[in-house]
Amino acid sequence: MRAKNKTLPVLVAAIALVIAAAVGYVLPGGSQAMPVRILFNNKGGKVIFSHLTHHRDYQIECARCHHDRPQVQVSDKTGALACGSCHPQDFDKNFASSHADSFPDESYCIRCHHVEYGQLIFNHKEHAEEYADDCRACHHDASIEPEPRKCSDCHKGKELKGVPSMREAGHKKCASCHEDMFAKHLSSCKECHQSVDMTQYKGDYSDCGACHDAHARDLVLPRMNAFHDQCMSCHESLGAGPYGPDACNQCHITR
Repeated sequence: MRAKNKTLPVLVAAIALVIAAAVGYVLPGGSQAMPVRILFNNKGGKVIFSHLTHHRDYQIECARCHHDRPQVQVSDKTGALACGSCHPQDFDKNFASSHADSFPDESYCIRCHHVEYGQLIFNHKEHAEEYADDCRACHHDASIEPEPRKCSDCHKGKELKGVPSMREAGHKKCASCHEDMFAKHLSSCKECHQSVDMTQYKGDYSDCGACHDAHARDLVLPRMNAFHDQCMSCHESLGAGPYGPDACNQCHITR
């Protein structure tokens, strides 16, 4: 009887441990706000990045590398975005369809997909009376249209039968006068367009090519380029750590 009494608690404890292990295996674990090390696969050899060492031991602020979060401290709720959320290994279909899942909510979309602008900030009367010699300064001459018409009569949302889109035609005409503005390579459209509050936007976001002639790869650095630029520039400015063309084997594992 005593032997059975001793066996029963051990058996119950063993069953409880098995159940706990099974539950822990099935349920997803909590996200780790501060990874210890990160493994990057690279054609030049894998790279093991000591994330915790750089942040904790070298006292490097999160915002120094993660430019999506201005604050120093991070937590589960305010954690910095993973670099792969924006900087992919390859700009392929897999990245295009899955990178949005890296963001906490849809309000992040407007940081890159920022083409949804409202009414044009354009004073027609002011331009006609003060800046233009006559209507032909902006509108076509008689060889194209006998009398000046509304631009939208011919120019639509996209190019049709060789007629440029409204955006392309408007930008080209405006740039011919506002050379000083366009020479600055404007970082946004807000100087000419009223922006719309997109935080509650539920529709589809426009592709980069809707406004930018450059491909996504030219607008957002691939992950290897982003790390090379950031890591080596920091090491070089500090005069410590691997940097330069002859230090590849200090980061990349070639064997």
